[in-house]
Amino acid sequence: MKGKTSRGRPREYDPEEALDAALGEFRRRGYTATSLDHLSDATKMARPSLYAAFGNKLEIYRKAVRQYAEQSVEQRRHALFDEPSLEKGLGDYFGFIIGAYHSQDGEPLGCPVLSVISGEAAADPEIGAELAAAVGKTDAVFLKRMTMAAETGEISSDADVSGLASMLAALQHSLALRARAGTPRPELLAIARAHVTLVLKAAGHGSGKAGK
Repeated sequence: MKGKTSRGRPREYDPEEALDAALGEFRRRGYTATSLDHLSDATKMARPSLYAAFGNKLEIYRKAVRQYAEQSVEQRRHALFDEPSLEKGLGDYFGFIIGAYHSQDGEPLGCPVLSVISGEAAADPEIGAELAAAVGKTDAVFLKRMTMAAETGEISSDADVSGLASMLAALQHSLALRARAGTPRPELLAIARAHVTLVLKAAGHGSGKAGK
């Protein structure tokens, strides 16, 4: 019939849900062990549809991680940069991170980057670059926060902010590994608290050195 326009076929998948499902497979199996068949089953999308929507396996992983980061960036940013207390901000940040290292059912998944692609980084330059970029971003975030604390007098003005930032980044990496290995959340939280206490002490927090 003339004059009648076709609206086309509606999308048979939700991109956000599909990427969430794909990332779940990567986090459970690791990058190499996750096949396109696994991704197809998890997303309920045929392999040609996966390619058309998201690209190849590496692109699916990249887009899934990017979405994960975008979904959690506000909570992480708020903890580190909006909370006026450095001690509370770090506590809130690591509490959120530890929660994110587990599924809603409590399944230990670890970090969607460190726990998924670290084993492939040495053999695949492209994946190695992904890992290096993720580590660099973590270092930069902590360096920015510790520099801010030094500038505002919350920690000593001559504190080694670069070294302290590296210690906090190393803590995050350790928590990711421990979470993937099944360390219970209460134990992870205790490790984080103890480490943060040491970092704050080394920074001159609350010792009368701040502002000097």
